Amino acid sequence: MIGKTTKKIKRVAFFGDAEAGKKSRHFKDAFEVALLLAENGYIIVNGGGPGVMLASTLGAKSAGGKVETVIWEKKKTTTEFEGELIDNTSLSDKKYVEKSYEDRVEKLIDIADAYVIFKGGTGTISELGMVWGLAKLNYGYHEPIVFYGNFWRKIINSIVEKLVITSKEKMVYEIADSPKKVLDVLKKV
Repeated sequence: MIGKTTKKIKRVAFFGDAEAGKKSRHFKDAFEVALLLAENGYIIVNGGGPGVMLASTLGAKSAGGKVETVIWEKKKTTTEFEGELIDNTSLSDKKYVEKSYEDRVEKLIDIADAYVIFKGGTGTISELGMVWGLAKLNYGYHEPIVFYGNFWRKIINSIVEKLVITSKEKMVYEIADSPKKVLDVLKKV
């Protein structure tokens, strides 16, 4: 159970697989979660790219909600670029442009008041690590983390069991398996 925070939750960042296709379960889940959160007045924030990011934008917009995207400028040396998908950013109400992937992640973390983390890869792991560490450091005024999907239970339990995770670090997240559970978690913190 997430510990109480004095943080007012208005913007919710979505992190997850940029490769997620529209037929994948986590794309559909991100869409449904964003739709429900937007219906309840939350602003959806994402990295302006494809996959889970696009799904969250489409979900929020289908409910008439607001979306803010944070992209980074493409550099010629970048081989894997998911910094901007026009299908996503053209729908956003506000777009921030950062100089690098790292700056994009920092901006997403800075403007969000809570995080929903879906299935993803190394980028999602890096985002997860940052938000979890900051939640511990800012406990009491922390941004809550919601891991979406039951598959997270085994992963998070292994992390908690095998690493040095403090009691505060265990009180900044919950695992949700439905859009309603995500909404319930955000409303009660």
